[in-house]
Amino acid sequence: MGQISDQRNAPVTGASRPAESNRPAEPIALVGLSCRLPQAADPSAFWQLLHDGVDALTDAADRWAIPAGERRAGFLADVAGFDAGFFGISPHEAAAMDPQQRLVLELAWEALEHAGIAP
Repeated sequence: MGQISDQRNAPVTGASRPAESNRPAEPIALVGLSCRLPQAADPSAFWQLLHDGVDALTDAADRWAIPAGERRAGFLADVAGFDAGFFGISPHEAAAMDPQQRLVLELAWEALEHAGIAP
């Protein structure tokens, strides 16, 4: 019978070693964090949701017509609550923006604040 070679236990040769210059000098750290998830407006609310084992899905029938069998979905709260003036955007321009762009602006600002960096 033939031998099965296990690559995990194979010796590391000089050619297969990663270059020392490719390794980061310091460990990676998360400094600032922000999120918007169904029933969780910030990271601490998200961790509490996970800790409590809460189902964040809600009935989708009130939002739009949905296919049979798909009755529940996750929705973000207060999507229309964007403060355009805070970002120096006119109300007309804010209404024309993609909601995802507005959300990215809010999340980036919150991540910088969470990190203690003046945006």
